[in-house]
Amino acid sequence: MANIKLVVEYDGTGYCGFQRQSRLPTIQGELEAALGKLLDEPVAITAAGRTDAGVHALGQVVNFRSERPVPAARWPRAVNRLLPRQIVVKRAQEVGDDFHARRMATSRRYQYTILNRGEPSALLGRFAYQTGDTLDLAAMRGAARPLVGEHDFAAFQAAGSPSASTVRRVTAARVMRLGDVVIVVIEANSFLYQMARIAVAALLAVGRGELAPADVQRIMKSGDRGRIGPPAPPHGLCLVRVRY
Repeated sequence: MANIKLVVEYDGTGYCGFQRQSRLPTIQGELEAALGKLLDEPVAITAAGRTDAGVHALGQVVNFRSERPVPAARWPRAVNRLLPRQIVVKRAQEVGDDFHARRMATSRRYQYTILNRGEPSALLGRFAYQTGDTLDLAAMRGAARPLVGEHDFAAFQAAGSPSASTVRRVTAARVMRLGDVVIVVIEANSFLYQMARIAVAALLAVGRGELAPADVQRIMKSGDRGRIGPPAPPHGLCLVRVRY
């Protein structure tokens, strides 16, 4: 039985997250339906991460098993014919029997896009959070630096998280500007429920002057979720890459 790894790109707008849900449109549901139709057998996929409703991906990784002898190079075109245009299989390869998309991942990189101007964008509107507020990027960068390392991120976890431990290892936390666009990049071994969006919300609060850069580190150490407001909206977030 072949173990097939797929790299998937998707526009999460209109989907109720990645994970399969009864009677609701999800990325997993669409992928499994397309693969099942192609193979004429039930297919269950495993993903590197379960993105929330409205979150996008450029490099989601999934794997599944099949007894059909289909060359890996043919999988993308064959599956894409059966998928909605918002979901695309970019690459496929046959991997070892022990490969597991979630358990073997060493890090996930997310990118949050902020359109920092008064007017919205006809092209970026589905993929960027828009704000006309003046943002202090130097302060945001100062607040992001202490997030790097192994810490208890309980203050950056939304209610309902199933994680037994709230300790995570962040390997990158950067803030950059490209014209009207501000990009926040966060990479970690794994993420708590809505952790990336809550971290972005904290950095935005610093950028607006609502929090001092040092406050973010104090909040992290205190574990007090109440000091940070609601998570940043989901449509600005994108799973960019998964490392193995």
